[in-house]
Amino acid sequence: MGEKKRRATAGLIRFEGDPKVARMLREAQHFLRNQQLKDAKLAFERVLQLEPSRVDALRGLAEIALKVGIVNAGVNILAQALSIAPHDSLTRQLYAEALEASGDIESSVIEWQTLSRSQPENPLYWENLGLSQQYIGDMADAKNAYVRALELGSSLSLHCKMATLISPIISSRESMLLERQRMEQSIDALLATNRVEPVLDDPMRAALWTNFYLAYHGMSNKILQIKTAQMYRRFVPSLDFVAGHCIDPIRRDRKIKIGLISQFFYNHSIGRTSRGFFAKLSRHTFDVTAIFIAPTIQDEYSEFIRSKSDRSIVVPQDLSTARALIAEQKLDILFYQDIGMEPFGYFLAYSRLAPLQCVSFGHPDTTGIPTIDYFISNDLYEVPEAAIHYSERLYVLKGLGTLSYYHRPRLPDRPKTRLELGLNAGDRIYLCPQNLFKLHPDMDELMAAILRRDPQGKIVMISGKVNRWTELLKKRWSETIPDVVDRIIFLPRMISSDYLTLIASSDVMLDTIHFNGMNTSLEAFSVGTPVVTYAGEFQRGRHTQAMYQRMGISVCIAETLQAYVDIAVRVATETAYREGLRSQILARCDSLFEDERVIEEFELAFVELLRRRLQTYSPE
Repeated sequence: MGEKKRRATAGLIRFEGDPKVARMLREAQHFLRNQQLKDAKLAFERVLQLEPSRVDALRGLAEIALKVGIVNAGVNILAQALSIAPHDSLTRQLYAEALEASGDIESSVIEWQTLSRSQPENPLYWENLGLSQQYIGDMADAKNAYVRALELGSSLSLHCKMATLISPIISSRESMLLERQRMEQSIDALLATNRVEPVLDDPMRAALWTNFYLAYHGMSNKILQIKTAQMYRRFVPSLDFVAGHCIDPIRRDRKIKIGLISQFFYNHSIGRTSRGFFAKLSRHTFDVTAIFIAPTIQDEYSEFIRSKSDRSIVVPQDLSTARALIAEQKLDILFYQDIGMEPFGYFLAYSRLAPLQCVSFGHPDTTGIPTIDYFISNDLYEVPEAAIHYSERLYVLKGLGTLSYYHRPRLPDRPKTRLELGLNAGDRIYLCPQNLFKLHPDMDELMAAILRRDPQGKIVMISGKVNRWTELLKKRWSETIPDVVDRIIFLPRMISSDYLTLIASSDVMLDTIHFNGMNTSLEAFSVGTPVVTYAGEFQRGRHTQAMYQRMGISVCIAETLQAYVDIAVRVATETAYREGLRSQILARCDSLFEDERVIEEFELAFVELLRRRLQTYSPE
C-alpha cells in the first residue's frame, strides 16, 4: 500500500527498584542507544530472568524487535507488558506505534484514543490520534484531533500536517476538489508567512509525510508537489544536503557507479519491477549498488537483489546516517525506484547524493523535488505534451511495453478452483484487484453500467489492507450505485499463487481509470486474461494500453468510457470471443517479459543523462 506515518515515542527506561537490576537496565539501554542490538537483547533478557514482570525490560525487548523488523513479536511483547501495567503510558504509546507498523491501524486508533482520554492535555497523543485517523480515512475525526493538538500548543509540524490532509478513499469528486483547493491555499498561507523560526530539525521525528494519495486523483499534481517541496525545504533546512563528491564532480574513465534505492526490495510491486536491473545492467559499463532502506524484509526477492548486485548496503531510517552511508559510495547516478510511497525515501531525495538523480514509474507521479533531475518514462506511456506534467526533466525511452525487465509469473502446478477461492462457478467474474485507493469516483458508474448490462455479472475486488477503506468504499457505492452494490464482492487478501490463480479464473479484468495496473496487468497477460483499459492523460493512466500496443492488440483499449463498458461486457459474455482474445494474448505476451530492450534503453539513457548533467552541472 502506500506510505506509513512515523511517530515520536519516548522509549525511555525507568531505572527503579533493585540497584543491581537498575544497573543492568542502564547497561541495556546504553547498548540500545548505540545500536548494539544483540548486546541489548541479552542484557534485557538477563533482567527478565531476575524480574520476569519488569515492564521497562519488556519494553526494551519490544523496541529491539521493532528496530529489526520483527513487528509481530514486538506487538506481542508489548501486549504482555500492558497486561502487567495497563496504565503505563510509555508502553501503550509504543504499543500503538507497533500496531500501526503491523498493519492493524484500527487497533492503533483505539490505543491513541485511550491515551488521549487518560491524558487529555498531552498534544502528542492528539497528534498521533489524528495520524491514525487520517491513515484509515476518518478525515473529520483526524482534523478534530489535530485542532485539539494545536489548541494545546501550536506546532509547525502540525500546521504542515493540516495543510497536507488528503483522504485515502475519495468520497466524491466534489470532496476531492475541495481537499486539493484547501491544500494549495493552506500551503500558500504557510509560505506567505514571515515565520523563519522555529525550523524543524528532522522531518521523520516531526512525522511529516508525502502526498501519496494525490496520484490517484486523475489530475496534474505538478503545482501541488512543487509547493509542498518549497514548504518542506523552507521549514526543514537540513533537507538541503550535498555530498562532498557532488560539489564539483569530475567524470573519470571508469565504470559508472549507479545505486538503486528503495524500502521495497522484497516481494512487493517495487521488488518485482526492480530486480531485473540488478541482474541485467552491463557490468562492463556499470558498477551496481543496491541500497536497502531499513527495516529490511528477507525473502527470495531481496536475496536475489543482493546476490546480483556488486554490493548492497542497508541504510537506517535516520537521514543523517543514511546520507553519510550513501555519500561514501561516491555514486555517479542515484536511481530512486519510487519516491512518494513512504516518507523516508521522499525526504532523502531532497539531498544531493549523486551528480545525476532520477526516478521512473515506481510511483508514477512527479515529485516536485528540485534535486531529482530526470523522470525516465517511455513514449508509449506519454502524450505528446507530457513534459508539462513533470517538475523533473522528462526523458522518454522508445517503444517499450513496460519499464521493467519483468520476470514472467507462473501459475502453481495445482491451482485452486473458483469455489476454493470463494466464488461461484457459474458467475461471470469482472475482476478489479487493485488497491482500493485507486478506485476514483469516476469508476462507480462504469462498474454500475457493466452490472446493469450483465445480470449474471459480479465485480470481484480484494479487501483493503485497512478494513476501514473497504467500509468507506461500500458507503460511497451505497449512495452512488445502490442498485448494484450487492454484486460487488470482496475477497480476503491472499498469497501470490492464489492471487494469480484468481486472475486466471476471471472472465475479464477491469483496469482502474486514471491510475492503471502495472504488476496486475502484467500478471493478467501472463495467464491470458483480457484487461479492459481506458488511456488517460497522465502516464499512470496509460500503462496497460502501452502493453497492448507492444503486443499489437488494440480491441481492449477503450476510446470512450461507454466503449469501456461495451468491451468489458462483450469479453465476459461472449465465450468464443473471450477465448480468442486469451489465445491472442498468450501468443504475443512474451514481448512484455524478460525484455532485453528495456535494459538496453535504460543503459543508453543513464550514459546520456550523466553526460548531459556533467556538461552543465549544478548541485541544485
